[in-house]
Amino acid sequence: MLDLAKQRDRDTLVVAVCWKLRMNTASLSASVQWAALSPRAWEMICFALRNWLASVLALYVAYAIQLDVPYWAWLTVWIVAQPTAGMALSKSLYLVLGTIAGAVLGTTLIALFAQTPELFVLGLALLIGGCTVASNALTNFRAYATVLAAYSSGLIAADAINAPDQVFFIAMARAAAILVGITCSILVTSIFAPHRSEAATRKQLLAVLQDAARRAGFPWRGDNETRLKIGRKLIFDLVALDTQIEFAAAESGAFRVQANRARSLLAHIFSTISARRSLDAHLARRSWPRHEALEVFHEVILDFLREMPQQLERGQIDELMDGLGDVRRQLGLLRPEQDTASPEGVVSQRFVIDRMDDLLAHIGGALEDWYNILRDFQGDRPQLVLNFHRDLRAAWINGLRAFLAVSATGAFWIASAWTHGPSALVFVSVLMSLFSSQPHPDRIGWTFFKAGLVAIFLGLIFKYLILPASSDFEYLAFTLGFILFPLGLVMANPSTAGAGGGFSFVFVNMIRPLNPMTYDLADTLNTGIAILVGVVFGTLSYRLIFPPDPRAARRYVTYRIRLGLEQLALDRRIPAFCAWETRMYDRVIRLNDPQNLSATPTDEWLDAGLGALTLGNEILRLRHWLASERLPEELKSAVQKVIHAFGHFFHQPLRAVAEVKDRIEQVSNLDPGPVQPERRDWARVLGTLEEIDFHLAQHPRLLKLKEIT
Repeated sequence: MLDLAKQRDRDTLVVAVCWKLRMNTASLSASVQWAALSPRAWEMICFALRNWLASVLALYVAYAIQLDVPYWAWLTVWIVAQPTAGMALSKSLYLVLGTIAGAVLGTTLIALFAQTPELFVLGLALLIGGCTVASNALTNFRAYATVLAAYSSGLIAADAINAPDQVFFIAMARAAAILVGITCSILVTSIFAPHRSEAATRKQLLAVLQDAARRAGFPWRGDNETRLKIGRKLIFDLVALDTQIEFAAAESGAFRVQANRARSLLAHIFSTISARRSLDAHLARRSWPRHEALEVFHEVILDFLREMPQQLERGQIDELMDGLGDVRRQLGLLRPEQDTASPEGVVSQRFVIDRMDDLLAHIGGALEDWYNILRDFQGDRPQLVLNFHRDLRAAWINGLRAFLAVSATGAFWIASAWTHGPSALVFVSVLMSLFSSQPHPDRIGWTFFKAGLVAIFLGLIFKYLILPASSDFEYLAFTLGFILFPLGLVMANPSTAGAGGGFSFVFVNMIRPLNPMTYDLADTLNTGIAILVGVVFGTLSYRLIFPPDPRAARRYVTYRIRLGLEQLALDRRIPAFCAWETRMYDRVIRLNDPQNLSATPTDEWLDAGLGALTLGNEILRLRHWLASERLPEELKSAVQKVIHAFGHFFHQPLRAVAEVKDRIEQVSNLDPGPVQPERRDWARVLGTLEEIDFHLAQHPRLLKLKEIT
């Protein structure tokens, strides 16, 4: 296909093209208005051009260094393809790790089972299943390391099964091709893609800070639908920002130092939402306590929070932090326990003061993190961390699906003695590892199948009617543009990216540019059929093995919540509030996100999930007071009994309900009276027990007190 001797004097071709494109960036940008293109359309065009250029560069380098499978360098470009430099760099790092692991694992499989196909298929199925479980349990692009380890090991092992003595060279060739593709993609993306992840992340951090102030300052008597709308958007934005922070850290060395601080800021905002929700729930039930100074402070705090978004916009961080410190100091001077108010009033007043202080403390923590990010402070590592939910049920189900799909495909290959059976194994591995963590992998599988049919048809035309016209590399690069540019436009659109990915996988394997090129129609048709067979086996596994069951998915989420509440009481080391809260907010998103299998169409589960979050926070408060405060012996005993009951909450939830009611009755009779120093601890414990009792009664379905639906 490519005469290397003829091409050696053209080694500067791609570099010249890159330089030319970069020099023309300004004129291309200026032509947007002339072409009447929207910014989004221009982004899609640039994305398509970058990936065409990176594909051509990867193929050229693979030819130049005489790799056995240069087309895998081309395909890798489309696997790595991302719209921004930060996303591409983040994904590429883990793909490199996965490639190396896949080469080692694939070589090991052949070394162990080359002469026993049955054990080879079993070993490959276990490997793909295990990698699928790991990819589902990991977050962001870390999952791609295990995904690539899965299907690159299958690729290497399947290619070497008929030539086991060449497995090392095959593994090196495949790994080298993938690494060349990653390198070329990073190079082109770094030069031409917009470096905007850091700026976008900083902008979004400011936006969530402003939204947090609006949510914290929302009146407790305000419209509940508006409150839910503000809170729901804020929670979704916070969960999504964790991924965006990772992209910004990969793109910018300066922001990488601030990544943990940015996550600490998110954790503070999560805690701010929790404090405000707890306060709102209490006030909705008990109304505002009669305490003149507290009412004045409430208005002061609301005014402060309402002005905070504008002050953030103006960059008045110092003024905000100073004002917040003054308000907290004055709030701390309130001592309702020393008044002669009724015990019920004292408990409510102390509860409101504590939750308002929690809210202001976390607002202050978020402001401090934001201030340090703005001035690139590199001091102590932030203490707060994020700890999102891991859907282990889905991970193990997808691992089992992958194991059975690979096993079935392998059995079909062994029974039929089909020479292209290993290719089917490769594609079932790709489908099972790459798409298993998506909300509806069965739909993606059928999309992949339909895109594959189109790719096979176009691949045959391209390979047997267009490519034979010339053996020059320039001709190959130019003609590929007629396929790759539209493909880039398709992949730039999130709604069609799945179809574009499937098309790219199949089209590249149908063309298979080699040096020299081979034209074997029977082999090409068999390759196409093997691809479709692998895709069908994978798609059917999603449909037939543990088919989607929203009720079961919902039960699992609530099971993890109940188990989590029990662990809060049992763990020897008291869990951090932020670890519990961020994990629970992620679970709440799963119960409310329409794209998630466990989601519901109503807000009932959103409210119930947030109620369970508050319940867990109250359990943690009891544990912290038990560990840090000198509680009177009788009060301490009551708290210990409640915590002990929650240590059996998963199997005996009604025991916890009864214990809480009994302890409320007991603690109510322990009021030490005004002026007594221990009255504050008494008021706090009684207020917390009453909140726990309220949330247990308010959300029985979520806590398995009634059947989950």
